Amino acid sequence: MSNLYNMSEKSNTRELIYVSSELGIDIVVLNRLESEQYINKVIDTHMPFKITGHLQMDVDSITLSLEENEYSYSEHLKSEPAYIFFDQDGLDRKSVVIVKDAKLVGKLMENSFGMEYFVSNERNDYLIAVNWYVIHVAGSAINDLSKLI
Repeated sequence: MSNLYNMSEKSNTRELIYVSSELGIDIVVLNRLESEQYINKVIDTHMPFKITGHLQMDVDSITLSLEENEYSYSEHLKSEPAYIFFDQDGLDRKSVVIVKDAKLVGKLMENSFGMEYFVSNERNDYLIAVNWYVIHVAGSAINDLSKLI
């Protein structure tokens, strides 16, 4: 696990480290350089409409109800590592948390304080933006999640 370089108590990354240890969910935090490279690659590929504030996609995406799917949508993803990153203007803008099984992202978030975040995979073939109102889905995850519309 990387050095957590001056994270305050309100850090999303620190919260996920704590919750994952409490729940026994395997995670890894990429170092700052690996995180920056991964985030830049995902943003360049999927070009989300908003990477700060209310995170969102707008092109070639579907929108799911947050109220109905906030903690359960991830159960429909493939069982593979999920890469989570956050608002690109916030404290954790250069942090990537890898959850070893994407199906557990909802369980992790359900037991964490509220946060907006992005989810992708190692191949970067999808991007999910979870904000305070809706869940935006782009790329290959549309196939897995379109049944939730």
